[in-house]
Amino acid sequence: MSPKLKTPRSGKTKVTPAEALADLSLKDDCLLGTTEAARLVGLTPKTLRAMRSEKTGPRCLKLGTTKQARTVYRRSDLERWVRSCVVAVTGS
Repeated sequence: MSPKLKTPRSGKTKVTPAEALADLSLKDDCLLGTTEAARLVGLTPKTLRAMRSEKTGPRCLKLGTTKQARTVYRRSDLERWVRSCVVAVTGS
């Protein structure tokens, strides 16, 4: 685990970026990159990116404010999205 940094003026403990990310990814609700998320839902990364740009895929998060910000997916959002895609098929 990385050490917490002390801010010089306030003496308060500052959370490192890795710890902040760990707080976002709760024990069972981890954050996955596009490749891992695509593998989990059975799509290719290219398809998942296309769905993201069309706003038809699962919810995602941007880590950062620049155009190159990393896109991640919460496992719970992926599971919720897969459940929403389930269609009941009746016999013919």
